[in-house]
Amino acid sequence: MPKFIPLLFTACATLQSETGFFMCNVPSRLATEGFYLAEVGSSLELKDSRYRFAVATYSLEFPEKYLHTYDYAPEQIWGTYRGDLREDSYCMDKYIFKGRCYFRVAARRADGENITAEEAAGFSSTLIFTSTVEKRQSCVFEQEVERVGNRINTLREPGDLALVILADTHMTVNGTWQDTAANLLALQQKTRLDGLVHLGDLTDGTVSRWLTCRYVQSMLKDMHKLEVPVHIVLGNHDANYFHGNPDVMSLHEQAALYHEGAEKWKQDRDKTYYYVDCPQQKLRCLYLSAYDNGASPRYGFDLTQIDWVRETLKDMPEGWRILFFSHDAPLPELDPWSEEIRNGNLLLKALDNSKVQILAYIHGHAHADFVYQWQGKQTFPVVSIGCAKCEDMAERKVEGSFTPARVLGEASQELWDILIIKASGKLHFVRFGAGHDRNI
Repeated sequence: MPKFIPLLFTACATLQSETGFFMCNVPSRLATEGFYLAEVGSSLELKDSRYRFAVATYSLEFPEKYLHTYDYAPEQIWGTYRGDLREDSYCMDKYIFKGRCYFRVAARRADGENITAEEAAGFSSTLIFTSTVEKRQSCVFEQEVERVGNRINTLREPGDLALVILADTHMTVNGTWQDTAANLLALQQKTRLDGLVHLGDLTDGTVSRWLTCRYVQSMLKDMHKLEVPVHIVLGNHDANYFHGNPDVMSLHEQAALYHEGAEKWKQDRDKTYYYVDCPQQKLRCLYLSAYDNGASPRYGFDLTQIDWVRETLKDMPEGWRILFFSHDAPLPELDPWSEEIRNGNLLLKALDNSKVQILAYIHGHAHADFVYQWQGKQTFPVVSIGCAKCEDMAERKVEGSFTPARVLGEASQELWDILIIKASGKLHFVRFGAGHDRNI
């Protein structure tokens, strides 16, 4: 059954014919910044003869360097521009897609006059995209869902808490996020999950703030389909600064975006750090903010947050334990990208001076699995979770860490954990996809 999908256009913008890249400040044009997926037989049809349009298509093939090296695809698409948008390709003829691809559209007036914002806003009803719908069911992950679900059900006892732990999804167009979202939902149907924690870097943060917001909102919608509380900690890419991107988000803007949907669980998150209590388990989970694009050094923790940690630890109910989640570790030797963690020593001092039992400090960012044992006045494990994005780069790794091999289209394409918190305080990390289970 054909499906009408509205295209969102930006005024004063076009697509570069040589690269297919989006470009602003062109008053006589309008273009889609986002990418759209077209199946065979999908079509574009112009309803107003005052305009002309041209299509840029992107194949689903891409260089494998994005899977194995420290590199990020331009404009966050794992795809290859076909070079088919040219100045002489603008027309008003109906466009039929001959093969499956991603596409963008640029348009102009036939008389060459400038395009207004009002024209751009209404252009989705001027240029109609009709998509043929092709259901693509993958059996690749069924066995992994079955295996992991059975493992969780075997380990879990009444009163245990089961949390999905994701890190560094780095969502890209034609990437693997849709598989991850589908696998999370399939696992929830196989077993009972109590919550989801994302340890930051949801996207690459290399496109406009508007487009990043659309990607993040779509990902959050997928996560909330699990019908459990979703907890986000902010990563460095979540500031939308990467590769010199000028459209950087403030911490306040990030809190508003990444915590959308928290109100459903009666959780008010107006800051980038917060805590959530689990009364049945006598557990308090602290979610820290470990990056500020306006600070120096950028990785670390501001003094206000450290004071908040101290006060939160003082205010703990008797007999409760604590679990920390953060994008980055508090120690520079655990961060392959930074030689200094701002106020990391003060954070560890605050933890050491607390009398509350700390079960673990869990973080992402390192794109590798690793367990470091902090030996201060307190003793607790600092646990690194590997990269959920399908990537196994070998460079920039903490000594002793483990990065499993990844293969697209196989179970190892995925990498995330289900953390089972036992009443005894023991932590079971059950791995979905590449890597191994870990018991701490």
